[in-house]
Amino acid sequence: MTKYALGSAETEIARLRAQAVLMAEPTAVLLQRGGIASGMRVLDLGCGPGDVSFQIADMVGPDGSVVGLDRDAAQLAAANTRRHERGITTVEFVQGDARTFVADRLFDAVVCRLLLMHLPRPAEALAHHLQNLRPGGTFIAVDYDTSGAHACPEMPLYSQVTTWLQAGFRHVGAEPNMGLRLPELFERANLDGVGTLGLQLFAGPGDRWAVSYIVDVVRALQNHILASGVATERDMDLDTLEQRLETQMQEDRAVWAMPTIVGGWGRRP
Repeated sequence: MTKYALGSAETEIARLRAQAVLMAEPTAVLLQRGGIASGMRVLDLGCGPGDVSFQIADMVGPDGSVVGLDRDAAQLAAANTRRHERGITTVEFVQGDARTFVADRLFDAVVCRLLLMHLPRPAEALAHHLQNLRPGGTFIAVDYDTSGAHACPEMPLYSQVTTWLQAGFRHVGAEPNMGLRLPELFERANLDGVGTLGLQLFAGPGDRWAVSYIVDVVRALQNHILASGVATERDMDLDTLEQRLETQMQEDRAVWAMPTIVGGWGRRP
């Protein structure tokens, strides 16, 4: 498994939690379309600090349960702290590798968000987890397609930042447009009832959250962007990047289409 490009420092865990708030509504729609329902037993791969696990726990209710899996001890510690603070008893977090984990009981659904993009052989990981699903059980993946990010009217700086992010992720072996591959991956795994849906968030000239979000990802990926050779420190100028993006967005009265959040799902035969 390719090492998670952004690490597990407290700043990254905080960024993931902020990102989870941003992605919560699209994720809920995609999980529901994929078949998550009350009473299910669900495995959440690459759970990080637990946001998707908690979201699924709300969807499956008190008669359901969730196992969140991650190999990073720091991420799991954050997830368990949050679980205890919330008094949630239907979620369990365990340490393990998403490529090889085998459960002692079958699940009704296996879910992952922003995981497949970080795996060097995502199709193999998907196929592996069919053994963790009951017959008719559902695999649901949610991933980004950053190729869908653009501005109207076109903002050269936003386009440049998107290029930086794609290069940074690819430098560490991650695929920033994994969402585009989901239909093919699910078909290759011979799943039944394959479906996909892409959702986008749009930001207007006054939506500072979008600027802050994009800049936070650039900051987290800074070293990888530099190592890729696509930009220099002077090009990025992180001390002024947020202000430059915000100013250009307001001056151009631009609307941003954020990276597409794509869901794919299919059932074990």
